[in-house]
Amino acid sequence: MKELVEKGQLDTLKQYYEDLQGYEQVPWDYIYKTIYLHACLKKQHAIVDWLLELYKSFDEITAIALRQLFPYGRYLLNRGTTTRSS
Repeated sequence: MKELVEKGQLDTLKQYYEDLQGYEQVPWDYIYKTIYLHACLKKQHAIVDWLLELYKSFDEITAIALRQLFPYGRYLLNRGTTTRSS
């Protein structure tokens, strides 16, 4: 999935996610965290937006557990986009 993020292939990533929905033992919280942070690091805004929409569909316990990712993700997205005055 990281390769799909790096290439910005949102449609393929969505399809892959749909294909994996039948598996119950997949650690979705871990996968979400990893892919979300990787998308933020690689500045893949469209993928980040999709993942934020996907977050709304999680159960309450999972949502609470993942909530701390978002400030760090925003930091990664914005890192390097602001210029510093010396």
